[in-house]
Amino acid sequence: MKSFGLAVLGGILAVALGVTFLLASVQRSDASTCLADPSNYPAEGVNGYKGDQLANAAAIIGAAQQLSLGEDAQIIGVMTAMGESSLKNITYGDDINGVVNPDGTPTSSIGLFQQQDWWGSVEDRMDPTKSATLFFGRLVAVDGWQDMEPSHAIWRVQINSDKNHYAKYETDATAIVEALSGPCGSGDWIVPARGTVSGVFGDGRGDHAHMGTDLADGTCDGPIWAASAGVVDNTGENKGGGGYIWIKHADGVMTGYFHMKPINFMVVEGQAVQAGDQIGKVGNEGNSYGCHLHYEVKVNGEYVNPQTFMEGVGVPLPR
Repeated sequence: MKSFGLAVLGGILAVALGVTFLLASVQRSDASTCLADPSNYPAEGVNGYKGDQLANAAAIIGAAQQLSLGEDAQIIGVMTAMGESSLKNITYGDDINGVVNPDGTPTSSIGLFQQQDWWGSVEDRMDPTKSATLFFGRLVAVDGWQDMEPSHAIWRVQINSDKNHYAKYETDATAIVEALSGPCGSGDWIVPARGTVSGVFGDGRGDHAHMGTDLADGTCDGPIWAASAGVVDNTGENKGGGGYIWIKHADGVMTGYFHMKPINFMVVEGQAVQAGDQIGKVGNEGNSYGCHLHYEVKVNGEYVNPQTFMEGVGVPLPR
């Protein structure tokens, strides 16, 4: 899936006074909002969906993230709820129109996913997060679901009469997932990647301590954002950290971002950035156990715990 953002500078080769400058591509996150902050969901809606519908979509996306499922699964989940309930957590189903199961019994479908009795309790089926978790549990049990047309993968879970029923919702679902996948933060500081903490500061890693905090959402190539305004101090690549970028901020603070492919760097040394500028993509380079952002913070040259630091600036890293 493509990353979302407004390209404000893009791979332009400029020549001035005989000196060649490479202006790196920087993507802004202004058009997308933090999943965990409903107050910032677009009031005008996204492709006709608004209010409680966006809140329900956020619950579905969040459930997928808690299961380390990426954007493809998140879009499938939202597509499903669009096709079943228009993203409305309704207390009834097709039974009100006389629809029955193949054996002639009345349907008992309720909630976002129109789940029947055998899915779970009424309380679970009417809870957006729990019903989404039930759905994703069955989705990932479908062999090869990631290689199927999304509507066909959904059909394997929902077992309705038309395997292409959900295809018409893919564009709208994609727009909603992208709109609700922006960075979270206070403005001055933001969480630099999607996902939750998957590795903590100070852990023993063989002959060295883990000097950062890992953030992962189960996917590769997601956006890495500058955590705050500053200037790119240095970029490079090494065996342990893969491709890395260090940004110098005010008050002696520096932040480091690791495990990228250098080809995915979107900034260059000496470049000014703002909080929320996309500087690269999540990768799996160097000594890495899977795609994630390894995020480091230094204050006056000393490593500090990024979780403690980010809590101190009012932007706790998601757990």
